[in-house]
Amino acid sequence: MGNAYPVSGNRKEYSSSSSVREDSAWDQEADTERVSLIEENARLRALVVQLSNLVLRNVVDQHNTSPFMPVRRSLPD
Repeated sequence: MGNAYPVSGNRKEYSSSSSVREDSAWDQEADTERVSLIEENARLRALVVQLSNLVLRNVVDQHNTSPFMPVRRSLPD
């Protein structure tokens, strides 16, 4: 039985220095994207907290006010 993957004399030699530079660039890009995702996640969490507070405030207001009397609410800061 012969070798299923014969040894080829046409192999390309890769320079370790260019490979290291490519890996370093990829790592830096991945780190930048990771930081961006973490920042966006923090912004979204803050928005969820604001939305939750508004919903809770409105639910409490509905239970504390008379259905026959309109209530003026100030805009949130």
